[in-house]
Amino acid sequence: MKQNETASSCVLLFFIGYLALAANLVLRGDDEQRISEQVKSAPLIAKSVVLELPSREGNPRNSEGDFIRLNTGEILFVYTHYYGESGDDHASARLMSRISRNYGQTWSEEDELVLENEGQLNVMSVSLLRLRDQSIALFYLVKENAGDCRPYVRYSYDEGKTWTQRVETIHSPSYNVVNNSRVVLLSDGRILIPVARHAYRGGDLYNYESKATLFCLISDDGGRHWAQGEEVPNANSIMYQEPGVVELSDGRLLMTIRNASGRQYYSYSSDRGETWTDSIPSPLVSPASPASIKREPNGDRLIAVWNESPNQRNPLTIAFLSPDGMEILAKKTLDKSEEAAGRSFCYPALFFADPNTLLIGYCCGKAPWGLNASRVSLVHLSDLGGSAPKFLDIPSPNDPKPLIR
Repeated sequence: MKQNETASSCVLLFFIGYLALAANLVLRGDDEQRISEQVKSAPLIAKSVVLELPSREGNPRNSEGDFIRLNTGEILFVYTHYYGESGDDHASARLMSRISRNYGQTWSEEDELVLENEGQLNVMSVSLLRLRDQSIALFYLVKENAGDCRPYVRYSYDEGKTWTQRVETIHSPSYNVVNNSRVVLLSDGRILIPVARHAYRGGDLYNYESKATLFCLISDDGGRHWAQGEEVPNANSIMYQEPGVVELSDGRLLMTIRNASGRQYYSYSSDRGETWTDSIPSPLVSPASPASIKREPNGDRLIAVWNESPNQRNPLTIAFLSPDGMEILAKKTLDKSEEAAGRSFCYPALFFADPNTLLIGYCCGKAPWGLNASRVSLVHLSDLGGSAPKFLDIPSPNDPKPLIR
């Protein structure tokens, strides 16, 4: 779905999205122009690129990953490692890892195998969670064929050294997209997997509907059993894709929705992900590329990383948002390319390395899709301006409710 969207379909979906946006616009055109001008003048944030994962012969793509803190204090980064000749979405891939022993400042130089390819096509799109029993949950997609792509979960009780047998989250074959770093653990222990389900029409590998239905898979027993929540309403037929969820300080959930309208859309849930409001346009100007949002630990504000451009995955912007996500409080450009061929930036994973430091893993490959290479950058949130978020100390492995999520 990412690098294989044809130019004609992208143009068509772009105009369809704009027609829908016109019917639902809650931000005036002059506001949009103001935001666009702010983006052009937003200074580049001070960052350190601490890990580069370029493509090479026999390894044509390194993409979507996620982070977890081990009980030693080390940080583990697991990502999708393609092998063979093709970096296509359906090509062969396994899960590999790197590790940092100094809060993300430097990383191991060699890959370690986490999970071999167990699908007929591949495994990809990792999410990592520290659960309340202190086990680590590894969520990932298994692609068997063009009509069967489903999320599974494995557990580790020895800090990632070994993993249990996989557990199904969806029992019937269907094509389900779950982005990397998307599975969330709510404050009450409920686990949510935000899913975009695409209808498959048969034929070649990419003959499925671009517009997906969105819902969350729900588990209240640590991921052993799963139920499906209600679909997100779509009264205006927006091209829903690739949702993400964050828990707000008022207890509600905010879902971000990739689409082709020129900005991210939002939906809210007041019942822990079981039902959702119809979507509304957000203040995040965006192409058809996902946004990642997390809440500052022990605070109200949200931190967003996304492509602040209506039509390309360049630049990549980082911002503080208001507690409901509807206002941009401060922002800077995280990464950009001004080369003719350029790079594109996408699929960010956000992780708090220490009280004021954010690790961001993201794809940074060749335009227009940017999927063949990845990097990890380290940024200080105080560089965004204003006061830095308030943090508690990084929790010990015996803390039943980890404070850094």
